[in-house]
Order: sequence, then C-alpha cells, then structure tokens
Amino acid sequence: MKGDDIVYLSLLAASIGFGQVFRRIEDIETKKWIGTLVGIIVTVVVSGWHTLHPLLLTAANILILIYVSKSLCHIVSFWFSFGYLLFFRLSHYVGLDMVPSHTNAVQMMITLKLIGICFEVHDTWRKQGELKKEDDKDKKAQLQLELQHEEVHPSSIDIFHYAFCYIGVLTGPYYKYRVYNDMLRGTPEKNGLDCLHAMLNRIWVVPLYAVAFLVSDYYFPLSFAESEEIFRDYGFFYRIWYMTPVFFNFRMRIYAGFVLSECVCIMAGLGAYPCVCEPKPGRGPTKYQPLDSLSEDSKVEYSFETIHNIDEYGADFTPTVRAGMRCWNMTVQYWLANNVYKRLKLIKPVREALTMLASAYWHGVYSGYYLSMLTVPFILAVEDYYDRLLRRKLGDTGKHLYDWFSWFVKMQNFAYMGMAFLLLRVDTTLHYWHSIGYLYHGLIIVMHCIAQYINLILGKAEDKLKKSRATAMIDDYTKMRFIKTKDPVADGGVRSAKLPGDGKVAEARKESQD
Repeated sequence: MKGDDIVYLSLLAASIGFGQVFRRIEDIETKKWIGTLVGIIVTVVVSGWHTLHPLLLTAANILILIYVSKSLCHIVSFWFSFGYLLFFRLSHYVGLDMVPSHTNAVQMMITLKLIGICFEVHDTWRKQGELKKEDDKDKKAQLQLELQHEEVHPSSIDIFHYAFCYIGVLTGPYYKYRVYNDMLRGTPEKNGLDCLHAMLNRIWVVPLYAVAFLVSDYYFPLSFAESEEIFRDYGFFYRIWYMTPVFFNFRMRIYAGFVLSECVCIMAGLGAYPCVCEPKPGRGPTKYQPLDSLSEDSKVEYSFETIHNIDEYGADFTPTVRAGMRCWNMTVQYWLANNVYKRLKLIKPVREALTMLASAYWHGVYSGYYLSMLTVPFILAVEDYYDRLLRRKLGDTGKHLYDWFSWFVKMQNFAYMGMAFLLLRVDTTLHYWHSIGYLYHGLIIVMHCIAQYINLILGKAEDKLKKSRATAMIDDYTKMRFIKTKDPVADGGVRSAKLPGDGKVAEARKESQD
C-alpha cells in the first residue's frame, strides 16, 4: 500500500471519529466554523500550498454569485470552474509544482459543489419567477412546496463554509447546499436516528473489500499489464482474461473508499431524512408533503440514501452497462444528470455523449478517461437496441437467459473500459487494446450490424404484412371473404358462398337500372 493511501485512510478514519463530536454541536455558527476549520486542515495536510487552488476557485464563484445575474450565474460558474480545472491540472507546464493526487480529488469535489450551488441559486430564482406568474392554484401550491424545501439564499461566508466543510472534502460524496444547510439545523437523534448504528451497518464490509484488494492486487497488479512480459510470454486469451482481475482490484479499492466516505457523512448526521420523503442520492427528499405532516416528537425511520454513493451489488450484478453505471458514484451521477444531461435541449444520444464527455473532463486530462467514457454511449445504444428488438419479445425464461448473457458482456465491457481508465496514457491503453484486437470495440460494431440486419429483415416483413393488409381491405362492393349461406343450389344441394354485402350490391344495381 502506498504512503498516500495510508494518509488518505487515516484522514477518513479520523473524520469518521470526529463526526461523533461534530454532530452534537448545537450552535449553528460554531458548527459551521468548526466543520470548515477541520476541512481546511485536512486540505492543507494533503495539499500544502496547493490549497490556494480551491481557495481561489471558491473566491471566484462567490464573486460570480454577487455580480452575475441569477439567470446566468450557473452557466458562468460552469464554464469558469471547468476551465480553472484544466489550468489546475496543467499548471506544472507553466512552472508550478505538480499537483498531488489527493489535491486533485479535493479540487474535483469543490468544483462540483461550487457549480452546484450556482445551479441551486438559479433554480430558486427561476421558480420564484414562475410562482409570480402562475395563476393555477394547484401548480402554485406545488411551486410553493418545492421552494419551501429547495430554495437557497447563501451568503458569501456560507458558500465558503459549504465548499470547505470537512464532510466529503477528500472524495465526496457530493451533496447539495440545501442538504448541508439542513444538517446545520440539527440531527434529529431524539426522533429515533442512530448515526452510530447506521455507520456500523455500512462499514462492516470495508475490511472484506480491503483484504480482497490486497490479495488480488498482489497476484494481479496493474503494473504487469504495462510490462513487456505480458505481451511477450502470454497469449491473446490470457490478456483478455487479465483485464477481469485488474478491474476487480479497482472495484474493491473504490468500494472501500466510497463506503468510508459515506460513513464520514453518516457520523456527522449529513443526509439523514425520513424514509417517507423517499430521498435519492445527491438530491435529498423527492416527496415533500410527508415532511410537513411529521411532528417533532414522533418516532421516524430515517435514511441516509442522500449520501449513498455506491451500490456495490447493483454495480456488480445488474445485467446492463446502463444499470451498472447508475449504481456507481451515484451522487456525482445525480450532479451530471441534473446539471448537464437535463439542461441540454438535444436528442438523447447526443445528451448522453456530452454528459459522458463532461464526466471524462471532470475526472482528468488523461486520454484514458476519454477512451473509456466516450465508448459508453455506443454501448448504451446497442443495449437499448437489443432490449427493444429482442428482450421485450421474450418470455420469462428467455429474459432470464438474456440477462445472464447481458451481465457477462457488461462485466467484460467494464473491464475493457477499465483498462483505459487505469492505464491512463493513450499509448499504453492502445497498446493493450491492440494486443487483444480491440475486441470489445469490434463486438459493439458486430452487434450493431446484426441488430440493423435483423431490424431490416423484420422491417421488410412488416412492410409486406402492411401491404397485404392494405390489399385485403375491401368495402361493401368488393368483399373478398366468403361465408357459407343456408340457401341450397340446384346441383346436389351444396350451399353456395355468399358475399356479406350482396344485398347492398343488389340494391345499388337496382337503383342504377331505375
């Protein structure tokens, strides 16, 4: 284990323990300053003088919220903050020291929080404007309810406290300013919330992930995938297989880190909402009416779903790439969905591609992030195509078999993309992918071609069916379907066929003769 990892784990463990003290601070202003002071100490420990970068970004966003119109502040913040992220990562090219990896993590999270708070301020302004113009009573009541639980009016010092609060300052999870503000008002422990019990229920899996990572990484290190030995002494199929344990190592490491980050939030009481309001990762409550009906003295079942960042079982065992991605880094997925995907007025495939581009850019400047994440939209397109073309038409047994096959392909796709995400550099990534013949890129193309061919065949068959139905459509004068009548004919008493519209035809002929 690297020295940086030991420092990282030590800081997370200390933050979890400190939450027991922080949660019991009742004065809001004291709670703000202590949380911020601890956050700055953590940042300085991992960053040194590089702490100036998040400080400068925070100051710039405070100025944006002060001087830029609320109708545009979110757009200005988005482009400026993402632009500064590029300068931050390339600053060593202009003579500054290389930024430490953990400082990069701090800058990533503060970037999301500062852009996010500008979006929250903009949405508050927008809904207040809609409320003034709305005449419909039901819609007006709904807007008032949403504003009651979503509106934010942060001061400059509030933005500073939110950005540098120790909760999530290292690796997240992302949480909205409104969620942070709700935490400051107090943790409802008197109403039945047990943060320690909730933390223990979440943290017990971390030792399992840690042991699995240490053992698997010892036997299947990533460095071997970059060595000449694997290309010289091992075959094509071994290199395909080796991606699986490497991706397993990555998952175990990330799972342990994400779960520990969640535990920091749980012990601080951040993101605790009643289950009845159905909180979602990153967002918080989704149903506001039940919150208004709760009394202060009633016992309530609470959920920390708001800061739930990784669904390990879902990430590993859902059958599709789309479903698996939704279980991974879920609070950041919410940020991307709410602040990028839903704001774009474009067709779905383009929105997906641009959202994945934003995600890759946020992760870093290494080409491996782009090679990995920009492969995802093509996989999603193929998955959706086969779901419409094949899966929906299968029975229960067929769907079960289809899902197992789809799961296997999903995990191989994840492992394949994971190599780019881990190897980072374009030369090492393409060298490895080339050694296995760009197998899964080829699979995407083949499966897409097969789907197009099947769709073409089915399309032609459907066109023929439509044409046959069109030619079979007849009116009362030209009925083509015969029915048996009860009137016998002269030759042997065989019943003749009679057109259902013969009576009307006869009447029409009689009228024409008259």
